[in-house]
Amino acid sequence: MTSPQTDTGTKPPAGPPGAEPGASLPEHFLRLFAAGQRLGWTYRDPESLRTPFPEPEPQRHPVPVAYQNRAHAARLAHEARKGSVTKAGGGIVLLFLLLTAAAGAAMAVLAVAAVAVCLVLVVHSGRTAATSTAQLEAKHAELEQHFQYAWHDWQQRGTQHAAAQDAWVRGHDAWGALPAGPNARRLDLFGGSQRSREGFLTVFGASTLQQQPLIVLDLTQALICEELASLAELADVPVDVQLLPSRMAESGIVSGLTPLELVDSLVEAVYADGSEPNRAGRALDTRILQQLCGALGDDVTPARLGAGLRALMGEIDDTEALTRAERNRIADELVGDKNKDQMRDSLLRLASLLHPLERLGAERAGRGPGYLTCIALDFVTGSASTEMLADLAVQSVTRRLASFPETAPSVVVALGEQGIQRRYLEQLAGVCERRGAQLTVLHPHLRESSKDVIGGGTVGFMKLGNHQEAGIAADFLGRQYSFVLHSLTDTDGTTVSTSLAKTVGSSVSKGITHSESVSRGSNWGSSSNYDSGPNPFSSGGSSSSGGSWSETTGTSTSTTHTTNDSTSHTTSEGTSTSHARGEQRVYEYAVEPTQLQALADFSLLLVDRRPDGSVAVRAADCNPNIILLDRVSTRPLP
Repeated sequence: MTSPQTDTGTKPPAGPPGAEPGASLPEHFLRLFAAGQRLGWTYRDPESLRTPFPEPEPQRHPVPVAYQNRAHAARLAHEARKGSVTKAGGGIVLLFLLLTAAAGAAMAVLAVAAVAVCLVLVVHSGRTAATSTAQLEAKHAELEQHFQYAWHDWQQRGTQHAAAQDAWVRGHDAWGALPAGPNARRLDLFGGSQRSREGFLTVFGASTLQQQPLIVLDLTQALICEELASLAELADVPVDVQLLPSRMAESGIVSGLTPLELVDSLVEAVYADGSEPNRAGRALDTRILQQLCGALGDDVTPARLGAGLRALMGEIDDTEALTRAERNRIADELVGDKNKDQMRDSLLRLASLLHPLERLGAERAGRGPGYLTCIALDFVTGSASTEMLADLAVQSVTRRLASFPETAPSVVVALGEQGIQRRYLEQLAGVCERRGAQLTVLHPHLRESSKDVIGGGTVGFMKLGNHQEAGIAADFLGRQYSFVLHSLTDTDGTTVSTSLAKTVGSSVSKGITHSESVSRGSNWGSSSNYDSGPNPFSSGGSSSSGGSWSETTGTSTSTTHTTNDSTSHTTSEGTSTSHARGEQRVYEYAVEPTQLQALADFSLLLVDRRPDGSVAVRAADCNPNIILLDRVSTRPLP
């Protein structure tokens, strides 16, 4: 996600690539003031724009099959004819030679003629085969010649295309500007080092000065606005640098304030924490200072206020801030003695806090605001006066913007390690929003009050070394879901089953059968015969009798003995293999905290919220020395 880095610092080097040692570089760095507001530079490899040659390489065309078949058929015919003519011709010649011995020389002539005919047939078939082969080779040579011409033409067009692509790629820039966006009224930049914040301020501030005035509140105590101020002077931009507290006499943070506005600013700076128990003290201090302003008239300065407070406390004052008459009137008439005793703690506190600030704006006369105004805290060990100066500077810019008659300038606030009160920053943001002024805040850390303002506008992240800060930034960037491998299951199994069965059985059966049969019978009978002959009175007769008896008795016995013995042995073996893959939907950081911790020194991630709530992250490099490289555009890449 990070763009390629240049291994250079933010301080201008001795010269551009190929320049003489010690050569001046104002003309190169003045490109930073080109039109178009920029937050940094984006990198694109021009070689990625190169398009390959679209035409495919020509291929050799094979010889048509008809030529190959014709030559092959002619060779086969020639070989077949040679074989057949040799066999047939040899037989005919032998026959004619035998006949020559019997019939004479005439047959010899016929034998010679037969040999000649055979030779003619063989020669003709050979000539036909040679002609077909020559035609095949000629066609192959013709196709090869066409291929060579086509390949050389293709190679020439490819070379021309590559040359055109080289010229086209060389005409494209590798670095382009990352614009702030048309609606970027508020930008909060978190993290980074002093060196990287200085580079961002130089790139962003120089491009901003091309279109509108710029006010820089440098509260880092590292003077990161120094490089921008130096380049602005080279570009003939009116610059007003106010160093606090070392050159507070030249500062204009209290210039142009009415006495009441000055009192309000001082009291707000004294009670910057805004806690509830200090409300009564704030009201008392406001009344004391307002009474002093009434006694001082229209000429109210921190020095005269300090001198008036010392006069109220009865201290000896050898300064010339007040006249003797003013001092006597304040000491004797402004507050009664009884009230002085009750206000002594407040007087002492106000005098102590105002004493270091009495030189504030004393030598400002004759200096107006610059097109670039830099109000910077220089390096001084922490003190109450330094904190008051920081609060006064923020209030001064807020009041100036609120009463600015023309188009409001752009404002950049570079916070230091101690930070400022959140309500001061919110007041400034409110005035900027009301006036349509662009506000950019550089937060050195993403913690405490800084994390409470994240998301108020466009957000940018530089290197966040602390893991907790990186985690907060990653949470702000959000999470996105993906399907990841959840589980892998490989199962290999073998099953062996053995069974043994043995059966033993026996049976005995016995049967007895008894049968008995008795048969008796008798037969009796008589018969008479009448004969119808001539004598009707003649007759005859017969009779018979008989009887029978039988008896049968039988007994049978059978015995059966059966024995059964069987054994069965069964073995079975089985192998099973299964593979299972499981995926699970998970939500992961869009940008991992470790990636935010590993950003390069000048890398910048600009976060934009789309209307659908998704996050668009753009990477840039805010090193101002990139302008010294080749193929750098001051406008966004197409």
